[in-house]
Amino acid sequence: MGIHAQTPTIDSLKQKISQTKNDSLKSYLYQRLGYEYLYFKPDSALFYIDKAITIAEAVKNESASATSYNRKGTYYVFQSKYPEAIVEFQKALPIFKKVEDSVGLAETYSNLGALDFYLRDYDSALDNFQEALNHIDSLKQVNLYTKLITNMSGVYREKKLYDSSLYYAKKAIDQIKNDKENRIVAVTYFNLGTAQYFLNQYETAIASLNYAIAQPEIPIQFEILSKSYKSQALLALGKVEEAEDVLQNLQSQIENLHDQYVTLEFYKAKQKVFEAKDNTTEALIYAKKYIQLNNEIHNREQTAILQNIKVKFETEEREFENKLLKTDAEIQAMQIKNQRYGIWGIAIFIFLLLVMVLILYGMYNLKAKNNVILKEKQSVLNEFNRNLTTINSEKNKFFSIVAHDVKSPVAAILSSTNMLQANLDSFTSEELQKLAEELKGQSLSLHYLLEHVLIWAKSQMDGFKFISKKINLKSFIENLYNNELVFIKGKNIKINCNITDDATIKADPQVVQVVMRNLLNNAIKFTPRGGVITFNTEEKDNYYYIHVSDTGVGMAQDKIEKVLVNKERYTVEGTANESGNGIGLILCQEIAKKAGGEITATSRVGKGSTFTFALPVLKD
Repeated sequence: MGIHAQTPTIDSLKQKISQTKNDSLKSYLYQRLGYEYLYFKPDSALFYIDKAITIAEAVKNESASATSYNRKGTYYVFQSKYPEAIVEFQKALPIFKKVEDSVGLAETYSNLGALDFYLRDYDSALDNFQEALNHIDSLKQVNLYTKLITNMSGVYREKKLYDSSLYYAKKAIDQIKNDKENRIVAVTYFNLGTAQYFLNQYETAIASLNYAIAQPEIPIQFEILSKSYKSQALLALGKVEEAEDVLQNLQSQIENLHDQYVTLEFYKAKQKVFEAKDNTTEALIYAKKYIQLNNEIHNREQTAILQNIKVKFETEEREFENKLLKTDAEIQAMQIKNQRYGIWGIAIFIFLLLVMVLILYGMYNLKAKNNVILKEKQSVLNEFNRNLTTINSEKNKFFSIVAHDVKSPVAAILSSTNMLQANLDSFTSEELQKLAEELKGQSLSLHYLLEHVLIWAKSQMDGFKFISKKINLKSFIENLYNNELVFIKGKNIKINCNITDDATIKADPQVVQVVMRNLLNNAIKFTPRGGVITFNTEEKDNYYYIHVSDTGVGMAQDKIEKVLVNKERYTVEGTANESGNGIGLILCQEIAKKAGGEITATSRVGKGSTFTFALPVLKD
């Protein structure tokens, strides 16, 4: 639809190019044609922009050259080639200053702001957008003014200042009530919808995003982003099927677009849909895709930032060299002109020589400062890369452990089902019952492991929010151990639930369920036949404390620190030879800390253990 909407504009521009004989006008029309192709056919965009530059340079039209350089820089931003983009903008900037073109200066600073936005340097982006606003009259250049405050809305969204983002989006909408720029309308309503989404105004967010999607010239990137955020807003309202329908048929468009930021938001939306449908397998697949792509984007951005710094440094160095050459030329001209003046000429020469020394000294100091700054930034970048390498190594190690532990129950399930298939007629009913119980235990083990991993993966994501609800603690705990009655009765364990009927906490139910189930399963595993498991709660110092005590085998203090503090894998068989994977408590500790709490334990070998899950008291 976007391509269809742009076709009349493209056809009109091509017709005007064929009719005009004015080269300056042709250059303008070619760069305008390149802009129209930019959003859906970048290769054609670059072709027409280069034609515009060739014509402008041939007729020595500086304004047309600067406008085309500006447009080429925009193309490189869309292609994520940031160093090339800044080179083109640096070509345009001095020309616009020379010819005193305030609109051209505003557009160039706007493009520099967009470049900083893509590099996630949001403070610099705001500075450049503000500099652009200083060069225009908001009443005369309405379209450019609207574009700038729309971009500022997007920057404030990424800075998580959602009220400011909402303010500038509404301010932009006030400017475009009588405007026919459908592309600007689409982007403005996209910014409005996303700000409303992050402020939990889901109904109005959906309405704004629908309006953006309905615009005939909406860029394909913003159409996909609008649908991704719309899907997440629908999920927040509990409309799972509608949320899934919004994302249909977007996969092929994303693959053709090659925009990693758009793809990242799509992965997040898909993961949330599968989570809402309890499809943990697909949700985990998209969680892994999100993490991998986010790491790739981060690594690319760090490289681009370093290249950007180098380009800026080289540009400044060239400017100083040009100033020096210009000063040399002026000195030579002055010497020739003033040879007749004898002593006066010598005096002037000495004076200029001193000026030159001061300039060189200033340049030396400035270059030295720039070198120090570059080294400092390189040092920070190296340290960040080392930290990232360590984190990636830990994650790779963790996922290799999980992969290994998933194989064991899967292999056991396959073995049991193959044995059942091959010997179905020869099994007695008692043997079939025993095999079914074994399969159930193996399946539960695999299910709990995957649930732990999925909750942990969600907690590691940047921007993930826990959804807190009121929980009746006694009912919640009773449901928890009722689901484990087979194992509890199998070991004749007594359960004491010393929790009052009105005990209520506010927390994410999924987090509480995963952590408490792990603590209960560990208590069952290490409590001998005829033992006792007791649940207690207390509230103090703005924390809820849920205690799970058992009369089991207990743990030495160094083993507790090994698991809960050092996050080292540790596993032993239970009192009925139950096996474990050794990573459940590690995952639960990380999930608890992400939710603002922690898990602690006290134990005596041979006497039993008490594990405590602490959660912050959340106000309504």
